[in-house]
Amino acid sequence: MKSKIIAAILGLSVLASCESQLTKTPDFISEEVVFEDKNLTEAYVSNIYQDMLFIHTTGEGNLDMGMIPAAGAEHINFADWQTPNTTYRRAYTAAAGAGPLNYWGYNSIRDINFLLENIGSSQSLDEDYILQKTNEARFLRAYAYFQMVIRFGGVPLITRVQNIDDPEEELYPKRATEQEIYEFIQSELEDILVTMPDKKTGASGRVDKYTALSLLSRASLYAASIGKFGQVQANGLVGIAPGEVENFYQTSYNASKEIIESGMFALYDKHQDKVTNFTQLFLDEGNSEVIFAEVFEPVIKGHSYDNLGTPAGFLATWNSNYPVLYDMVELFDFVDGRKGTDISRSDLVATKSWDIDDFFGKRDPRFRASVFYPESEWQGSLAYFHSSTTYTNSEGNRVTATSGTLSRNGVAWPAAAHARNVRNTALLLRKKLDESNTEPISGRSGQDFYVFRYAETLLNFAEAAFYLGKTGEALDALNQLRERAGMPLLTEATEDNIRQERQVELAFESQRFWDLIRWRIAPQYLDKVRTKGLVFNYDMDEDRYVITLKNAESQERTFGPERFYLPISQDLIADNPNLEQNPGY
Repeated sequence: MKSKIIAAILGLSVLASCESQLTKTPDFISEEVVFEDKNLTEAYVSNIYQDMLFIHTTGEGNLDMGMIPAAGAEHINFADWQTPNTTYRRAYTAAAGAGPLNYWGYNSIRDINFLLENIGSSQSLDEDYILQKTNEARFLRAYAYFQMVIRFGGVPLITRVQNIDDPEEELYPKRATEQEIYEFIQSELEDILVTMPDKKTGASGRVDKYTALSLLSRASLYAASIGKFGQVQANGLVGIAPGEVENFYQTSYNASKEIIESGMFALYDKHQDKVTNFTQLFLDEGNSEVIFAEVFEPVIKGHSYDNLGTPAGFLATWNSNYPVLYDMVELFDFVDGRKGTDISRSDLVATKSWDIDDFFGKRDPRFRASVFYPESEWQGSLAYFHSSTTYTNSEGNRVTATSGTLSRNGVAWPAAAHARNVRNTALLLRKKLDESNTEPISGRSGQDFYVFRYAETLLNFAEAAFYLGKTGEALDALNQLRERAGMPLLTEATEDNIRQERQVELAFESQRFWDLIRWRIAPQYLDKVRTKGLVFNYDMDEDRYVITLKNAESQERTFGPERFYLPISQDLIADNPNLEQNPGY
């Protein structure tokens, strides 16, 4: 198996004749010598990194990049046939399995276990290098287990390479408890931290001390939440013992505090304008806030985010693929202190009009940097999202147009926006799009994906501190984020404002879905819920918009309490009959 991996990395010699192909021994690299050569070792480790699930990049033209935000009711994808939309439309049963949310990372874990069992015997690599690669591999194994435990709870804990002649109980291992998996992640990270040097490499895509601390902070916070708000079931296969909650919160708090006190990181605050600053945070790569990133480069390892996300009316060939749900918009408060929910849904009626700058433009600058709404400026023009325009014509009659071009103050104005912009929610994802990419091409965008950033560290710290009774420290951490964003400072830390701040700061970054689950409040937002979009009708005479609600999705979302864990597929159980199914399936 390892020989095939190395061959895939390095390629095989292509022989000129059929005769030579039949007689020459294939030019595989023996697994016995992989860790005798630094280049082969780097290729082997890079292959493991490549297989890690930092962000979904599968699907035609990377359509699955919106997978977890779609599952978490932040934005959806343009069409129901796209895989992210099936995460909330499909049934979750033992027969159907986990579907597109599945991750069963044992191929990567086997590769990691092979490295850990063999690299120490190298006669060519120096001890410091061996330790570095060992620590990276142990982090990646912990990360793979984290990705599985948040989906399934307890899973088989395999820390050595399995061989066909192993005893049956090792070839077909039972599931460890969920708590044992979290304890393994914690112990692995704490162990490697002892020997990891105090330097930063995470922003360039290589695991370092602060990457390990970040996973320790996140994973321990998850475990604490599950113990506090969930229950132990199936003899511990899912759930965390209540008696361990404080220990997990303390571990998360300590890991976060070590990052904070290191002085190695700071909130990005390069630009005076708050919208510009939050926008550039995700484009100014390698900045002071980035702890660990999956690195992308156009052509070499690019993605299609700009081509997919740019609104219709510009030069993207796909475009408008990430409609933002109005349910998410309501989480963003206003700079003058009004709550996002102060605009009652009952006021979104055809008899009332709104100033678009007040409705959207005076919201949290993080919203304006993250979401396209009517008349958002983009690439020297405006993005449009209205379905019609009402105006007084030359004969003095009020008319409504849905096609053609009108004149607004002497400037061309489309009577209605492009159909793709209005079809779903009439709001689109803007966060992380590169405005300088004026002709985005599939596979040619290069924005890095931030797996861990310092803002999350502050949010983890605030949440852990709050439940440990350190409310003053929690408040200070929250207000650092709000001050950077240009929002009014809070006067107290509460469970509600800690959760809201996290959802706003980390919006569309593949976090909310898992947060709603670990807080055990996912049914409130994802079960028997028909998410909403907006319809904009522009009144040119008043320069205002009539804004009404519409259903954003074709059906209600469902999320029963069994969905706190995903079902283990019947195929996996058929392969390993010692796997027990999760409760409720």
